[in-house]
Amino acid sequence: MNFYDKINDLTSSFKQTEEYKKFMMLKNKIKEENVHYEKLKEFKEKQAKQQVQYMENGKVDEATQKELENLYSILIQNEDIRTMLEQEMKLNIMLADMQKALGNAIKEIVEF
Repeated sequence: MNFYDKINDLTSSFKQTEEYKKFMMLKNKIKEENVHYEKLKEFKEKQAKQQVQYMENGKVDEATQKELENLYSILIQNEDIRTMLEQEMKLNIMLADMQKALGNAIKEIVEF
C-alpha cells in the first residue's frame, strides 16, 4: 500500500461527491455571471478576517459582525449563492469528519 496513493484516492473521492460537484458548478456559474461574484468574494474575505481576529483575540468586532450579517442577508436572496453556501457548509462538515478520523488514527503518536 502506497500512502500517497491513498491520499490521492481520498481527495479524488471527495471531489466525486455530489456536494463538491454542486458547489463547484454553482461557484463557477456565479463567477461567470459576475453579477454578485464581487460581493460574494468581499463577504468571504471579510469572513476569513473575522475568523482570524476571533482566533487571535477571542472576540469579534461588533461592527464587522453586523456588516457581515447585512452582506449575508443580501447575498442569500440569490438562490444560487444560498445553495452554494449551503453546499460549502456540508463540505466543511465532511472535511471536519475527515480531520476527526485522521486525528483518531494518529492519537497514539500525538498523545504521551
